[in-house]
Formats: sequence, C-alpha cells, structure tokens
Amino acid sequence: MKKNGVLSVMFLLFITKILGFWKLRVFAALFGASHQLDIFWAAFKIPDMIFMVLVAGSVNAAIIPILSDQLYDKGKKSLNELFKKISLYFFLICLFLIILAFILAPQITNWVINNEYAHTILNLGYRVDQGDYSLFLTLFRVGLLSPLLLGVSSFITAYLQVRKQFFVTSLAPLFYNLGMIFGTYILVKIFDFNVIGIAISAVIGSLVHLLIQLPKLNRYFKEKLEKKDIENGNLGEKEVRKAFTLAFPRMLGVLGEQVSTVVNTLISFTLTAGALSAYKFAHSLHLFPVNIIGSAVAQVALPDLAQYCCRKDEQGFKKVLNDSIQLSLYLVLPIVAILLVLRLPIVRLVYGTGAFDWQDTLLTSWSLALFSGSILGQTIEQILLRAFYALKNTWKPLVSIVIGVLINLLGAYYLTNFFSHYYDWRPILEQVWVQIAHANGDGVMPVIESFFKDMFTWMTTRGDSNYAVGGLALSLSLSFLVQIVISSFMLNGIKKVITWKDTISPIIMKILNTLIMILGMYFVFKLFDFKLDTTRTVSIIVLSVITSSVGLLLYLLGSKIFSKTEYEMSVNMIKRILNRIKNGNGSKLVK
Repeated sequence: MKKNGVLSVMFLLFITKILGFWKLRVFAALFGASHQLDIFWAAFKIPDMIFMVLVAGSVNAAIIPILSDQLYDKGKKSLNELFKKISLYFFLICLFLIILAFILAPQITNWVINNEYAHTILNLGYRVDQGDYSLFLTLFRVGLLSPLLLGVSSFITAYLQVRKQFFVTSLAPLFYNLGMIFGTYILVKIFDFNVIGIAISAVIGSLVHLLIQLPKLNRYFKEKLEKKDIENGNLGEKEVRKAFTLAFPRMLGVLGEQVSTVVNTLISFTLTAGALSAYKFAHSLHLFPVNIIGSAVAQVALPDLAQYCCRKDEQGFKKVLNDSIQLSLYLVLPIVAILLVLRLPIVRLVYGTGAFDWQDTLLTSWSLALFSGSILGQTIEQILLRAFYALKNTWKPLVSIVIGVLINLLGAYYLTNFFSHYYDWRPILEQVWVQIAHANGDGVMPVIESFFKDMFTWMTTRGDSNYAVGGLALSLSLSFLVQIVISSFMLNGIKKVITWKDTISPIIMKILNTLIMILGMYFVFKLFDFKLDTTRTVSIIVLSVITSSVGLLLYLLGSKIFSKTEYEMSVNMIKRILNRIKNGNGSKLVK
C-alpha cells in the first residue's frame, strides 16, 4: 500500500468534506431553517436509502474483490467484460426499483404524511403535513434520478480503484459537491427556483460525479491488450452470480444499521430538544476524521488486499492489513487527543454562533468526548471489513455487525438512563476520589458498594439530567469497539493476520504515545486558559492552535520511540513539504 496515495486521497476527502460544509451553508443562506428545506431532506431520505443499501453496500463488499480476481487471474479483457455485465445487471435492478418508486410515489408520499411511524423510520425530526404533498412528491421523484446516476458512477469508481486510479475516484465526490453548490446557487438565486433547485442540483452533482470518471474509464477500455489478456478473456456467468452472492450479506448489514438508527431515533425522542441537537452536532463532528482518514486508508487498501488474496500471498495480505491499521491509527489518534482536550473550544468555534449557548456547548462537547471510542472503532472496522471482502467472505462480518447493532441498541437504552442520573452518581465518584486522595482509602469500599447497589436503578429508570445524551454516544463507541474485537477473532479464524507483534503491540505503543500527548496538551491548555480571555473568539483560536501545536510536536517526538516506522514517514513528508516550499521560492531542493 502506497502511503503517498493514502495522503493524496485524504487531502481530496478533506477538501470534499469542507465543500460539504460549504454546501450546507449555501442551503442555510438561501432557505434558512425553513419548512421547505425540511421537506427537501425528508423527500431525499428514501432515494438515499436505495443507494446506500443496493449500491454502496455492494461495491466494496463484492464488486472490487471480484473485479480484482478477474484482473489478476484472467487479465484485462476478462475484467472489462465482467465489469460491463455486473454493471448492467445492477443498473437494471436499480432502474426497476426506481421506476417502481416513481410509480408508487403518490402512495409513498401519503404514507409519509399520514403515518407517525414513517417519520420515525425515516429519522425525520420535523413534521410533513398534507399541505406539503405536492412539493414532497415533486422532490421525491426528482431525487430518484440521483441514486441511478450515482449507482452507475460508483461501479466506475470500483473499476478504477481496481486499476489503482484513486486520484480521479476521489475527485468525483469533490465535483459532486461543487455541482450541488453552484447548481443550487444558480437555480435558486438567478433563476428564482424554490427548494426544487436543490433537488435538481443534486441530479447535476450526480451527473458530474459520473462524467469526471468517464475519460479515464474510456482510456482503459481502449488500451491495447496483451496476448495473454485476449487468450484468457473468456467469461463465465459464475463470476456474476458470485458478485450478487457476496453483495447480499452486506446489503443486510446496511439494513441492520438502518434499524439501529431508527431505534436510536426513538430513544433520542425521549430526550430534551437541546440534548438531541447536541447529539446530532457531536455525531457530525466525530465523523470528520473517520470519513477522511479511515475511508482513505480502507479505500486504498482494498484493491491491494484483493490482489494478494488472489495471488494467495498470505504475507503480502498480512502486511497490507497491518500497515493499514497502524497508519490509520497513527493519523487518527492525535485527532482523538485534540478532540478530547480541546472539545469545548472546538465545539465553540464550530457551532458557537447565534442561539447556540453555553449549555449547548457543554452537552455537545460531552457527547463528542464519549464518541472517541467510535472514532477509533469505525476507523479500524472499515479496514477489517475490507479484509473480509478481499477474502470473499461477507457473512462473517455480518455477524459482527449484528452483534454491534444489538450492543448499540441495549446501550442506548441503559446508558441514556444511567447518564440521566448524572447528578446522582457523580457526587459518589467524587467522594471516592477524595477519600483515596486524602483519607488513605478509608471508607472507600462502602461508597463503592453504594454506587453499584444503585447502578441497576439508575440504568432502568429515566432521570432528568440532559447528560443522558452521552448514553447514545457511548453506546455507539462500545458497539464499534466490540465489533472490531469480534471481527479480529473471526478474521484470524480464516487467516492468522492479527498478531501481537504486528498488530497489538504497535497499537499499545501508539496509545501510550497519545496519552503522553494528552497530558502535555492538558497542562498547556490549563496554563493558557487562566491567562487568556476565552469569551473571545480570537483567544479561543490562539488557545486551540498553541495547545494543538504542542500536542502534535510531543506526538511526533514520541513517535521516534513508540512508532519508528510512522515517525520516519512523517519526517520524510515534512522534509518533502519544506523542499517544495523552498523550490517554490527559487531555492534548491535539500538532498
């Protein structure tokens, strides 16, 4: 796995994420928190679900491994033929479902409007009523074009990633956001469309997502084939059937995740409005490193994993898997440390405008801290899932996903109850700390016994504290951490790739390095927190920049001891950046 390729993909995903925030700002600037915009989000839920289950669920699980096998077993001609067949079959299935949804759109619209359960299933936090029928129906039908175009484009993405063309496939979502931003602005601001302008711009963005990849695809289909590619170009139907067989369990897994989301939504409705919003804000923020680092590493690793699996090169497979895990953790752990120590100023900087008050900041930062385990869990799980997909095994990861969903659902119930009694059990824990620190531990055991005695009551009854929202965040973190443990054991049952030397020990070293970073950052944070007026935005920025810089420097220096391979990679990357800066200024490159 090429680390430079990973960093390039990460950079493009970062830009894409920034454009995603800009897109939301454009929507907010043009429509505000309006009912029209609410209807748009509601109307696009079902088209998004069709795409996620049918296409996104199958591409990584089945299409890339099958195409990789075809390329390395039989050559380019066979690869191209298989790609055309699979794409056609999935396109026809997707087209059938979309036409069916288009025809049944009036009935679906009535169901959404008249059924309370529909609002829960679609995770809608706003009411769609009979007066919205015409607009919802139009938006829904326009929105159905988007998954069709994105479905075709996603299969092209899979093909190009098998051919190791990650740059252009990372450009596609970037241009999708650009298409939506400029399309919305032009259609709404200049041509005076209403919220339908956003729906049309989503179709435009999907079309751009497709078109940006077509030239590279066309180039591969026109390339000159070698003799061995032509001789081995015969294609049987078993590869197509195998692709559908592999895709099916992943589709079930995506559906299971949707069920988990629905139940979480039901539980979240029992919280106060402010707590629910805090959870959503923190959830969006914690996905930032997952979507950039975890997705980039997993995306680049999958074709290599599939290639080594096809060649039956166990050592190569093991090395790519462990290198991917170590690189992703090395990059994501310092971000987790920064989010933990600077959670309050970060939340204040990102969301702290308008009616977002100090209580909202506290609840959001509390949730963000408890999402730390989810960041680590999702980052590693993405890579482990790719390993299963490369091995053509999609049923075993479904088992870990189902267990993870169950843990999340149980945790969401019991932990929200537990944290809703925050002001009941926190004084007890403080008393334990005081007695250990100042009374040589005298009387600690009775206090601890009292805590565990009341724990069952706290976990089965609902209190009145807004900190209950932390239960949703912590349950998600626990579910993903358990998932990676189960996935690791099941993966080792197929191939012995997770070992103490190559996996566990380096992870422990990275965590120790991160703990040192956290301690150093906390000291700096407290030192400057007393000297700066943190009610001012400028002071918050200065505090965050200084604390983060010290933490990253400590992490880099600690890497020389705890993560030597990644330390050398980081130093070389810094040298290359400095060399380019010098070269850009007319200076000579440093040898």
